[in-house]
Amino acid sequence: MERAQGHLWTSNDRGGKLRARSGRTAAYKCAVLIGALSAPVMAHIVPRETYHPVAESYRRICFVLNLNPVPWDIVKSDIETLAAGFEQIDLERTALITKSVKKALGELGEEEPEVRKRIARKIFEISTRAVADLLIAHLERSGKSLDQYRAAQASMGTARQLWASFDHEVRYADSVGYRKIGEAWLELSSSLGSSGFLNYRATPPDRERFVESMNMIKNYVEANFGGAYQIPQGSRLAPLPMASATFDRSRAIPPKLPPGSEINKQLPRPRQILNMAERGVDERETVLIALGDLAFDSPNIFGEPARSLQISCNTCHNKSITNPKFFIPGLSARAGGMDVTNSFFAPHANNGHFDPLDIPDLRGIRFTAPYGRSGRFNSLREFVRNVIVNEFNGSEPDPVLMDGIIAYMLEFDFLPNPNLNHDGSLADTAPEAAKRGEQIFHRPFLGMNGRSCASCHIPSANFIDHKRHNLGTVKGSSPYSRNRALDTPT
Repeated sequence: MERAQGHLWTSNDRGGKLRARSGRTAAYKCAVLIGALSAPVMAHIVPRETYHPVAESYRRICFVLNLNPVPWDIVKSDIETLAAGFEQIDLERTALITKSVKKALGELGEEEPEVRKRIARKIFEISTRAVADLLIAHLERSGKSLDQYRAAQASMGTARQLWASFDHEVRYADSVGYRKIGEAWLELSSSLGSSGFLNYRATPPDRERFVESMNMIKNYVEANFGGAYQIPQGSRLAPLPMASATFDRSRAIPPKLPPGSEINKQLPRPRQILNMAERGVDERETVLIALGDLAFDSPNIFGEPARSLQISCNTCHNKSITNPKFFIPGLSARAGGMDVTNSFFAPHANNGHFDPLDIPDLRGIRFTAPYGRSGRFNSLREFVRNVIVNEFNGSEPDPVLMDGIIAYMLEFDFLPNPNLNHDGSLADTAPEAAKRGEQIFHRPFLGMNGRSCASCHIPSANFIDHKRHNLGTVKGSSPYSRNRALDTPT
């Protein structure tokens, strides 16, 4: 027995030797795949980072300005937050930032690619210079109030929080400069002195050390992000310290999701039923399913940046259902969904439209073909391959690995419901409210052309009809296009 394109076939001509050899090959391949998928990964629960409001808005602006399409509503909102950071320091600068961004946005027009990129770059440069100037302003304010310990400490603390706007890129692209700036922040803090306890044993500030450290940070920020800061044409919009003498252009910057993202799995974990377990199958005899289980929870089947961010199938489909809290600003319209044709996870498959989908429930997936919200995949195997390759930038999956993933997913069962009979009708034990709902479910409606909910969601067929319907809720690509239909969900 040999494997070809993920399927098994037999050959009577070569007999037992062929079967024995291919058995060893499959076993060896499974062992290799298990080793690759078992690479160490970080914990599934990642604490959410907290930022100063200006730093948070800036980090989010940096992320969304690189998307296609750009969610300009998020940009406008975060620019207002960024500008508001100047209100207690420089009202004139607040108005200038807002005016400059409004002027740039006014040039959008039909948002042609080159226009979009030019405006995104302009807004990024305005934002970067603004954050750098605000950081420097708080540092200078701290230096002017050294005789007032708490005021100096507060201003320095704000400046330190604003540094988080640039911290990630500097850490990886300029490790030498990053270490020096880190030491300068420590020197700055320790040179503030101390107010003591009720002014007892207070220590005066070390002005000389403070000014020296402050100037080191100011000069670095001003040279790399302030003044007439500009990013080279065609570069990814990220605050790289390109003016630093120790900037390393060859260093890769790890991907980072914007503030406000939520990719943790929900707790408590949802209930999952595998059909094999219900049948009492010995798990030690289901190697292929075990391989699929491992792959389903491994980010290593995806490409970058999902792999580095430790995103797996299980991130969105926790225990085979949905992750109702999943959210990434600029990619999600609401919690529990994402635009899977975005330019962040798989640039090669980006369609240039913001068309987010709710994460589908995979329970009972062996009964619910066709697949995809528009029902464009009749094959579960092709649907899963599309997720790996075209949604999360993975390489072409090994046929044995695909066998395992599909075998595992085909075991996902619906949760048992004692209030439903086998034909989908309500049992006598069901609550009265449910029985009233069942009557409405089967009632024809004029607004549905005389059909009922049960016309498409057929109770005896797992509440689906395996068809696609145009409900008038999807905008087609052109007046006569046929791409408005949606798959009937269970």
